[in-house]
Amino acid sequence: MYRSSFLLILTATIFSACKDDNKTEFDRKAMLSNMASAVIIPAFTDLNNALALLITRTDEFNSNPNTTTLTALRQQYVECNVFYQHCAMYSFGPAQDYGIKGAFNTFPTDTTKIEANITAGTYTLGSVANTTAIGFPAIDYLLYFGGDAFVIANFSTDALASNRKIYLTDLVTKMKSELQPVLDQWNGGYKTIFTSADGTDVSSSCSYLLNEFVKDIELVKNAKIGIPSGQQTGGATLPAYVEGYYSGLSNTFALENLYGLETCFVGGNGLGFDDYIRHQEGDDVTNSLADQIIAQFDVCESLVNTLVDPLSATVDTDWASVNNAYLELKKLVILTKTDMTSVLGLLITYQDSDGD
Repeated sequence: MYRSSFLLILTATIFSACKDDNKTEFDRKAMLSNMASAVIIPAFTDLNNALALLITRTDEFNSNPNTTTLTALRQQYVECNVFYQHCAMYSFGPAQDYGIKGAFNTFPTDTTKIEANITAGTYTLGSVANTTAIGFPAIDYLLYFGGDAFVIANFSTDALASNRKIYLTDLVTKMKSELQPVLDQWNGGYKTIFTSADGTDVSSSCSYLLNEFVKDIELVKNAKIGIPSGQQTGGATLPAYVEGYYSGLSNTFALENLYGLETCFVGGNGLGFDDYIRHQEGDDVTNSLADQIIAQFDVCESLVNTLVDPLSATVDTDWASVNNAYLELKKLVILTKTDMTSVLGLLITYQDSDGD
């Protein structure tokens, strides 16, 4: 009896070992190629084209500031910002080299510095000191603060109207001039570099992609929802810290950011991290982590979508709903930052201070 049991266990062990040995390696290169061709490059292309049109709309508004040109300019600003939300998680390689994330969307913006720059008429927008006076948050302030009549007067009859026009033009031109080489590099040699680094070490493309993906989820949780709702200040809300404070489109931008992150996770319509996870788990897993993450994205998107704009007011008038969205985003961070990295054998290489 003992001999039979021993042989059975030995046979099972050998079978299991053979089964693992025969398991095919996930095609990470194919996943990275799909991400580059079908997700990342199209996202940067959309933003680049939208920025070109933003320059045109800015010129039209500066030439003839009125309600019609202001409305058209604002619509193009929103479109650019939405496209940016779908690119924000690809802040590695060329985008990192050009500091796109910091230059495009550091908020809250410093309105005192913006006005000082406009008054002086001379500035270096690329300096560290002006990081909070550039990008989408600065444009948001210039196009929305004070309402339509105030904005139009600022760009037409105000004593500093000429300087303000130049400043707005400099902001949008800077963004276009910085994004163009990022797109050019992706369409050039960087795509090959990205797809070729298909290992799992800390300098691999999978590692870069995963780290920026998780970091961006944390940015939504903390900077876009948590900090304004007082999660880091003992419950004291900070309404002016929301993204898109002057346009009141904070929830719209946060929701688009989540859509972009989910697209990154599933690889659009092709191979993505979800396929990678299912491959690593094997066929015996009935409740795949990939499905859990997709379901949690759905929960977070639904909750953010139901928040009432402007978020700067909702953090005080309906704090419970904002807090609920924050708590669900926290679960998404745990699923991706802890569980996903464990299944894929990839390391988080950045540091944060909030303990997730």
